[in-house]
Amino acid sequence: MKKNNSDKSPGGNIDYLLSLISGHDINQLSGIFLDETLMEFFYLKNEIHVPPVPAGELDSVTAAVLTEKLIETIPGFLYKHTLLEKRKPPSEQHSLHFIRKIPGRLIDFVHILRLDFKLSGVEGRITGKGDSRTFPPYSTDRIKYKSRLVPVIKESDPPLIDSVRIKSQLNIENSEKRITSVFFDEFSTSEISIDFSTKAGSDIYSIPVKIYQFISYDYFTACLNIPDPAELKLENAAAIFEPLFFYLYYQYRDEFHETDGKRFIIWDEFLEVTGSGIEQKILLREKLKDFFSGYTLYRDDNMMLKGLRKIIISG
Repeated sequence: MKKNNSDKSPGGNIDYLLSLISGHDINQLSGIFLDETLMEFFYLKNEIHVPPVPAGELDSVTAAVLTEKLIETIPGFLYKHTLLEKRKPPSEQHSLHFIRKIPGRLIDFVHILRLDFKLSGVEGRITGKGDSRTFPPYSTDRIKYKSRLVPVIKESDPPLIDSVRIKSQLNIENSEKRITSVFFDEFSTSEISIDFSTKAGSDIYSIPVKIYQFISYDYFTACLNIPDPAELKLENAAAIFEPLFFYLYYQYRDEFHETDGKRFIIWDEFLEVTGSGIEQKILLREKLKDFFSGYTLYRDDNMMLKGLRKIIISG
């Protein structure tokens, strides 16, 4: 994040503000939606004012101002998070990234909440003038975001987001073609995400995977999307995603060694080791169905005209 000369400790100041959030603070949202491009956004109860954002990169002073507004609006989703000063990916220059570590059994997880403040025609109402150095200030009742639970190397430093990579070579099948590539980025990430989600079990979701993929490709691995990243939801999600992640991990491996199987005794209730790999046990599938059944989509005529879908969350 670009530092402003008048701001001596931007990250520390923002993390101090975040540390003041109580676990009882309530989000001020009208709902969580998918827009016409099927991207998530928070629909706010009240508009927030976004000050002029530098055209090159969101600077630390503006980041602190925006963080104060976010703490008022989505404190429940920022609880126990800290600012990721060096954004990942760095290309999201007009976003704020917040992270939280969640320990696992064999690996850990980093939850990253990426909030996009780049003005677009739909999301904001311009309230002033911009210039060659800054975008104009605007007011909005929407914040576009991504909420990923990323599997990372055990005991790794959370800001590094040192992901456990699935594989550098992947075969993807769809109704029209079969793609083999040595690099994920050579083809659509949505195709990869659909493949991940389908292999996890096409019958465990209440939302069709072609509309929304709960398991998506990011950070060179399979990540779990969590639309409502509250503290308990994140912890419960990590507990069931860890065995599911290793199940997926070995779907893309050519070999499965006996030594690999011994590690999974720790998930004896969820995973069954076979001669050629691992399989999901009934209990894991039941828990996955129970978790994902808490998300459904709603769409009325007015929302259809606007290209919107609301994510209904229960449990």
